[in-house]
Amino acid sequence: MKEKIFIARRLREFAYSKTDRLKDFAGSLDMSPQTLNSYLSGKISPGSELLIKLSDLGCDIDWLLTGSGKNLKEKESGRKATDGRVFRVLGTIPAGRADIQDWSELNEFKNLEYDPDTHFYLKIDEEFGYSMMPMVNPGDYVLVSLYGKLKDGDLVVALYDKTKGALKLYSESKDIPGIVILTSYNQAIPPMFFKKEQIRAYKVVLIEKKV
Repeated sequence: MKEKIFIARRLREFAYSKTDRLKDFAGSLDMSPQTLNSYLSGKISPGSELLIKLSDLGCDIDWLLTGSGKNLKEKESGRKATDGRVFRVLGTIPAGRADIQDWSELNEFKNLEYDPDTHFYLKIDEEFGYSMMPMVNPGDYVLVSLYGKLKDGDLVVALYDKTKGALKLYSESKDIPGIVILTSYNQAIPPMFFKKEQIRAYKVVLIEKKV
């Protein structure tokens, strides 16, 4: 049983060396995220078919199964070296009512690695930064992606009217195609409506709270 856990840990490490999203890693293996989770939790160990796919992705199978050797070289991983900090992932926590999933024994780590060529910081205005409280407060920083794919409910930096912009929650109208709705966390502030081509919206990927 312990050996399955060690293999699961190394498989998780390899997954995050290839992508920040386990869903994408599952796709590269032609499996569902639920099936991948069975491997990552140590419930089952990789068979020959999966080992071949992992090898094709650049995984050192000897390392995966025994811990000997190395995962993969930096140049093979396709990811840039980083000075970013690595933080331990202790589990999952529900946004509704459910049990906390304890992952502390799996030793999962998350590297805060963002490419400075495709991401930038903005500081929330000290005078005009109150519409998103308490989600985001004046003086907080948000890290913005130039190319992040948007979906309803995302926090975005929206630019409009050439010189104006705002930090809002993004959604697209279900009733009127092509209409974007920008809403504030503070429900007392009315939503803003734009034609999709009238704005540029960039996804916020990280909120750094003012200490």
